[in-house]
Amino acid sequence: MLHPEFPVAEGRYQMTRDWAVTLPQQFNRRVEDGSLVFWRPGITAWTIVWGNDKGESQEERLDWLRGDTSPDAFDSESGTDRDITRYSYRLAERRDEGVVHALYAFAIGVDGHVQMAIYCDNESDLETARAIYRSLDETQAV
Repeated sequence: MLHPEFPVAEGRYQMTRDWAVTLPQQFNRRVEDGSLVFWRPGITAWTIVWGNDKGESQEERLDWLRGDTSPDAFDSESGTDRDITRYSYRLAERRDEGVVHALYAFAIGVDGHVQMAIYCDNESDLETARAIYRSLDETQAV
């Protein structure tokens, strides 16, 4: 059940002037600690959009992100589609309440990149997390 005191986002959502995401179901949304947060029971996506003020290529930014990856990461993926370079990896993070399945994901475009940390209570929600991450699109608002 969604939280009634927060706005709801579903489908294509324009996060910034240059980046959109497509949410496969309804999620609450809020801004917290400088991040755009989409959440529903069992899954939370913390999102930050970064500019490219150093004029780095997608490959340079990908190399930097790979170099900053946790040594505990597994199941990493990378590739380019729709002129966006994507990189993701998983972590199994131990918390007091048990293991949280985390997908750390990056979509690198021409003018910046999106960083998402998507946390799932159940491993079965990782496909939803991947669908959200793979839907990131660098575009101008219409």
